[in-house]
Order: sequence, then structure tokens, then C-alpha cells
Amino acid sequence: MTFADAKQRFSNRAADYVRYRPGYPSELLDVLRKECGLRPGYVVADIGSGTGFLSELFLKNGNRVYGVEPNSEMRQAGEEYLAAYDGFSSIEGSAESTTLEDASVDFVSAGQAFHWFEPEKTRTEFRRILRPQGWVVAIWNFREMETPFAKAYEDLLVKYGTDYTRVRDSYPRPTTCKNFSSAGNSCTTSCRMCSSWTGKRSPGACAAVRTFRRKGMRISPR
Repeated sequence: MTFADAKQRFSNRAADYVRYRPGYPSELLDVLRKECGLRPGYVVADIGSGTGFLSELFLKNGNRVYGVEPNSEMRQAGEEYLAAYDGFSSIEGSAESTTLEDASVDFVSAGQAFHWFEPEKTRTEFRRILRPQGWVVAIWNFREMETPFAKAYEDLLVKYGTDYTRVRDSYPRPTTCKNFSSAGNSCTTSCRMCSSWTGKRSPGACAAVRTFRRKGMRISPR
């Protein structure tokens, strides 16, 4: 699958995403406050913002959010979902070309989307739009695989999912994230949040967050 294909694969799935896609735990904000100094008023570029679930978390925190989404159907779903928030702006763009101004954001976030980005072009673009000392935050929801049901469900997806295995294997490994930033010019943090998920979120699911900090005026290439 090409990166261009990834931008269009969700065109007929926007309604399902709004209805069934899990959100993100509020504990994520606690992690970002502690590890990255997140506070109200900071500007966030949510890349691959889709239906707006992650953007909403930042909006509730008092952040200005630019939702950058390349797929028109997903972008429209996000605009409708977040219509009540004055601090949200919907942007037609991508990780590789956000159309945002230079040094205009304090945080770049990607919820369940980082693995779709073309690394080299994305690194250059994030470096351009981030202010000095800004952060890149990559977040994923994932299923715990410790119960018989979870294992059987995974086997079902592998056997019958159209491209499930290919998409699953595209998720970046820790070394991929490390290479995206650079050991000499970034701070990295990773964590998992599982215990306090409630409501529509599955008790067998967790969230993982990985952060990269921009120091000075550059994120070094690999």
C-alpha cells in the first residue's frame, strides 16, 4: 500500500468511525502535562485528525487545534463532530504538507495515524511548523491480547480481514519512532494507559503514547 492510497482508504468508512471508533483516555492529558508541559492556550496541529476524537480531547483542555486531514469525507465528519468548538479549525492537508505557517504550533499530534505518514517528508514538515521546544505526540489505541477471546478475535481478523495483517504490520516499532526523531536532539517518552478506561471504551484496550521533542530549531534527520 502506498502512502497516497492510505489517504483515500477511509472515504467510505467515516460514518463507521464516528459510530464505533474508540476515543482516547483523558489520562493522556495528564501524561502530556507531566512529560511535555502541555497547558491551555498551546496550539496543537492534530495530523490525520479524521473524525476529531483526539482533537476534542485537546479542545476540552483549552487548546487551539488545527485538524489537518487529507480525506474529504473524514474531514467533513470531523467538522460536524466538532462544530460546537470555536477553537477548532479544519485544514485540508497532510502530514507531508500541512499548509500551516512556519513555527506556528506548540504540539503536533497524531492519533492512530502516524504509521500512515511518509517519514522523510513528514519529519521536514513537522520541523517547519513546530516552534522551538515543541513536541510531536504519536498515540495509538491497541487491544490487549491476554484473554482467550482476544486471541480468537485476532485470529479471525488475520484469517478474514481484507488487509488486516498488512495494516497491523505497518505500525511502527520503537526503533522506527526513535529513528524519526534523533537520539541527540530529541527527548522521547513512552507509556501505556489501561486501568481507568470506562464507558464505550473496551476494558481490553489500552492507549500508548510516544513523544518526541524538538530542541532548538531542528529535528535532525536519521
